[in-house]
Amino acid sequence: MVQYRKGNDTDQDEFIDLINYVFNMNGKDNDFYRLLPKLYKKEYHPCGYNYLALEDGRIKAAVGSFPGTINVCGMTLNYQGIGNVAVHPYSRSKGYMKELMNQAVAGMLSEDVDFSVLSGKRNRYAYFSYEIVGRKSSFWLDESNIQHVLGKEHKVKFQFLPVKETDIEILEEILKLQQTQPFYYEREAEKHYDILKTWTDVAIYGIYEEQSFSGYLLCYGNNTIKEIILKQADDITDVIADFIITHAKSGLTVEIPDYQRKFADALSVISEQVTVKDDDNFSVFHYDKVIKAFLTLKAQYDQLADGEICLLIHGKKRDEKLFISVKDNLVSVIPTEQKADYEFHHLEAMSVLFGNYSALRNPLPTAIKTWLPLPLYIFPADAV
Repeated sequence: MVQYRKGNDTDQDEFIDLINYVFNMNGKDNDFYRLLPKLYKKEYHPCGYNYLALEDGRIKAAVGSFPGTINVCGMTLNYQGIGNVAVHPYSRSKGYMKELMNQAVAGMLSEDVDFSVLSGKRNRYAYFSYEIVGRKSSFWLDESNIQHVLGKEHKVKFQFLPVKETDIEILEEILKLQQTQPFYYEREAEKHYDILKTWTDVAIYGIYEEQSFSGYLLCYGNNTIKEIILKQADDITDVIADFIITHAKSGLTVEIPDYQRKFADALSVISEQVTVKDDDNFSVFHYDKVIKAFLTLKAQYDQLADGEICLLIHGKKRDEKLFISVKDNLVSVIPTEQKADYEFHHLEAMSVLFGNYSALRNPLPTAIKTWLPLPLYIFPADAV
């Protein structure tokens, strides 16, 4: 007998055993409690966010759908991240993953979620409305680059202090700084340390100049910075140079989302190489809200060409016909009944609007192409 239902706290131990087993974690040296403490600690009730398939009362498959909120230029968007997509090896090819994914997406549509994100194979998750979109620039540099560009006489002025769970004041400083950004994920204060420690082998550093807090960074595997925020964006060159000299002499990768344009511009001068990459799998359910938020964000760091366009999007949730315009870098996105200039199905719209590259974007008017791709993004700390 097969039963589908949402999980609850009584499922916790059996649920964790299943996903640890499926993802080859032994529960001793590695497990989901260590990998994603922000989600899987018992006190966070992870099973309540999971869709389960049971055979004769035993959990054989699970799909988690975990909520979050972002703030983009003062506009609030809610999202859900899909995680721990797991089917017991002896229960595969029975359609459990497909059924649970469909239930998770249906749940998001009924709860009026604005968008969803997950990590995984592009074509596997396209069946459920997801497309790989978003863009980040990945810079690689080492001590040689610092010496050639800044000179051997460069003096270190920034210090990097590891942040522990007991460093409450520093964690509060980090949270307050993050919330000054034009785009940030609303991280719960009581979960903040667990959120920053998302994924294994991540180090949190407070950045200081003469004992004054200047920002923070998250370094993964000792050699990849995937999140950095500074009080003064112009400090980025010296901060990265000093981190390499003191912590990563053999080389450092720095991943920068599009909206951190000042960081990208500065790092392009001193880095050995830069690679433009896709971000993750997303599915947008409310195009009007998401387009307005991220086009407004893009207008903060780019001079957008004046223009207007009417799009008919056959979305996963509903059809949306939107009149989108930019005038003097001011953005407007409103529903309309006028004839559409272009018509896209859901995955096509995801690619055109948010994709790193889209062949369907090429025929659009030149002015409109200056708006795209929109900078939809998720930091690893906020991913699932």
